Amino acid sequence: MEYLIALFIGVVIFRFLRNSISSLASIPPELDTDDVVEISQSFICNKCGTELTINRQSVVANEPPKHCKDPMEPLD
Repeated sequence: MEYLIALFIGVVIFRFLRNSISSLASIPPELDTDDVVEISQSFICNKCGTELTINRQSVVANEPPKHCKDPMEPLD
C-alpha cells in the first residue's frame, strides 16, 4: 500500500513539474506590427518619483505601466 501511495505522489509531482517547465519553455506569440502605435506619453510614479516616457504602445494593452507595484499617473 505504501508503494502505491509513493507511486501516486511521484506521478503527481512529475506531471506538475513537466507542465510547469513546458509552460516556461513555450515561445510567446508574435506581436502584430499593426497593433503598435507611436505615441509620446509620460508617466510618473507617485511613490518614488520615477518618470517614464513611452514612445510606442500596443493597442491591445493600453493601460498605464506599473512601478513600485502601483499604476503610474500620466503627466499632461
